[in-house]
Parts: sequence; C-alpha cells; structure tokens
Amino acid sequence: STRVFVRDSLKQMLPERAVEIDEHIDPGEYGVESYYLRLVCCFIFVLGLWPDLIGSSDLFHLLYHIPTKAMPWMSFKKSPGDKEWSCTFQVNGMPLHWKLINVMLVLFPKVYIWFLTADIGTVFLMETSTIEDMIINAVALAFILGMDEAICSGLMSKVSKQMLEDVQQYALPAGAAATSDSAAEAFQRNAQDRAWGITSPELYAQLVPPRLIVMLLIISFFICKYYNDRCMSSPDGGMVSNPIHPPESSRMSFLSFLFGPFLNVFPVDVAEDVTLWEMPPS
Repeated sequence: STRVFVRDSLKQMLPERAVEIDEHIDPGEYGVESYYLRLVCCFIFVLGLWPDLIGSSDLFHLLYHIPTKAMPWMSFKKSPGDKEWSCTFQVNGMPLHWKLINVMLVLFPKVYIWFLTADIGTVFLMETSTIEDMIINAVALAFILGMDEAICSGLMSKVSKQMLEDVQQYALPAGAAATSDSAAEAFQRNAQDRAWGITSPELYAQLVPPRLIVMLLIISFFICKYYNDRCMSSPDGGMVSNPIHPPESSRMSFLSFLFGPFLNVFPVDVAEDVTLWEMPPS
C-alpha cells in the first residue's frame, strides 16, 4: 500500500532513524482501511453471481428430467376457424448424445466460468486497498456480470429472441417437483405455519433462509482460498502476503489463465532470485 511505501522510503532515506520511524509511523493493516466493508463487497459480489449459479442448477435439473429420446420442440397446429397455422415452441425430449453434448459444452463450462469469475472477483476485491477503489471495483464487477445479457441482446437476431420468448415451460413429471399447491394443501400449510412456536425449527428456517447460509459458505470458501493461496503465517500469528516475484515472461499461457484458480496446476514461471516485495521483518 501507499502508506507502507512511504514508511519504507523514509527508512531508506534515513536509515539511522529506522527505529524512530517504526515507532511513530504505523501503516495500519497494510492498506485495509475497512475489513468489514471488504466482506460486504464480497457478499454483494457473490449475491450478483447467485442467479447464474441457480441457472446452472436449473439447467442440470432440466437435462435430468426431460425424456432421453428424440421429441419435437416445434409443433404446428390450426385452431378451428383460423385460416393460418400457428407455431409453438415447447421444451421436449432429447437424445442421450445431445444431453451429453449439452453437459460437456454448456453445463460444465457454465459452472467453471462461474467458479472462475467468483475466484478472480474475490481476489480483486481482497487486494483493493482503499475504500473508494473497493466500491468502484464492486460496481465494475457488477457491470461485467451483465456482459452475457448485453451480448445476447446486441448480437442475437430478432427471430431468435422471439423464439426464446415464446418457448413454453417444461412440465416436470409427477413426483419430481410440485408446481403449485391445491386449495386444501395451501390451507393445511397455513394452519401449520400458524402453529409455529419459539422452539419450532421451521420458524428459524424462515428467519434465516437456506440460500443466505449457502452464500455465506461460498464467500467463506473463496476468502479462505485467497488466504491459503496468497498468504502465509507471520511470527505473531497473523497472515501476511507471500513474497512477490516477477514473472519470467510478459505472456501468460492459456492453460495458466484457464486454471487460474488452481495455482499449482499450471503455475506461472517466476524469477525466484528477484523479489519485488517481501514482508519486512518485525
């Protein structure tokens, strides 16, 4: 951070007063002006990613529940009294090989891109030093999350958009999921809700939504991953950044970029004998 740079510069200019500089110049938590704001920004970032994760889950359930056989997705019909045929689009069965193709080329890349975005975004926010830059970066990440919708609206033809809008929902088979409750079931559910007490687990399940718990677990995972990959334990029991070394080449290989969240799979070659920054000894 800037404050650490100023302190170290003063120590280099005035080495005979290094002890006095350490006593009177405290850089703080190395640029972390508000750790709780950092966690809030990470939470907002994961909150923006949540619909994409739900979309991947919906795609998995759709591929699992639709019949594994070739069935038409377009149908033409002519109602009595109509002069023209009407075309309807309906999600329908899919052969096994097409299901596998969708899993390999659509579902897996979608999930991995989500993981890649969540990991890089968390690193980006965790390494932002000042409060102003952190808020700006959080807004910038929110803009990046909407790029797929912008590409879809800008590049897809009007016919494709109209087809997607007219596609009818797929009715899940009986027993897979209940789409709606009958009047009797709704009345019985309401009666059960009114019977909740302070010791009822259902009450706390409504007060603390399971999705919120999953989001907090996701945030905790990526923050712990950040500290595990990029930090080390200090003698006083805290966490400090690993020594920073320059890369041997200005170009990053595609595999290193693709497997960026897994630093040890295709690591970037660095010059170990050159250290750009290292935690000064206490």
